Amino acid sequence: MGFSKTELAVLNNVQWYEAVFAAHGLPFETNPLVWLSHQTPPPFHSNLVVLSKHATQGQVEAFTHQIARTPRPDGWSMKDSYACLDLVPLGFSQVFEANWIWMDAPAVGVLDATSSVVWSRVSNATGLLEWEAAWAGDATDLPAPGKRRQFPEQLLLDRRHAFLVGKAKGEVVGGGILNQSPGAVGISNVFSQPIVAPVVWPELVRCAAQEFPGVPLVGYERGADLEAAQQVGFAPIGALRVWYRGN
Repeated sequence: MGFSKTELAVLNNVQWYEAVFAAHGLPFETNPLVWLSHQTPPPFHSNLVVLSKHATQGQVEAFTHQIARTPRPDGWSMKDSYACLDLVPLGFSQVFEANWIWMDAPAVGVLDATSSVVWSRVSNATGLLEWEAAWAGDATDLPAPGKRRQFPEQLLLDRRHAFLVGKAKGEVVGGGILNQSPGAVGISNVFSQPIVAPVVWPELVRCAAQEFPGVPLVGYERGADLEAAQQVGFAPIGALRVWYRGN
């Protein structure tokens, strides 16, 4: 029995989680129902991710009780990957709702010779620091003060991960991350300066087709980013919700 498009997107997202947590030296657990970690996660990551659309309210509640046993001054979050759970009775508040997105394998395109933005794959620790500084400069990505570094250089060692950077006159003006998993390549952490925003999604798709040819693209987005993804050919395939609970 094969996976649905939404299941492939969820799997892709969780495998990126695993890579990020491993790069930070943080242990995690996976079972057929959920992915979870009892450690304090990196910024913008949850302690619990629902993996199966068949996970029941009661089963997920049991996992939330496990995590809640560890005191967390800043609270913690979980991702309902299928937007089908009512977590308000458990003391959670909804942070946001987004859509999983899908694009059939794009054709390999050619570089727009008229573009002032030059795209490449980050290849070393210095380039990753530069990439992360530009990423963190986006108001939607800026971690809270005092948070740890988001992307350790260990992530560059696995060719299934590609940090893409767009530069104009030597300055980073846009970027994103690709991560390959069985059956799909994810696009995430997309950022850009306003002046180049219209070309970033098309160029990321072009780069993805070159880096991982013949593979469908997935991710999740909301708001203006969802609209931008749809304009280049992505289609929404299902909702997800992120929830937060304080202690």
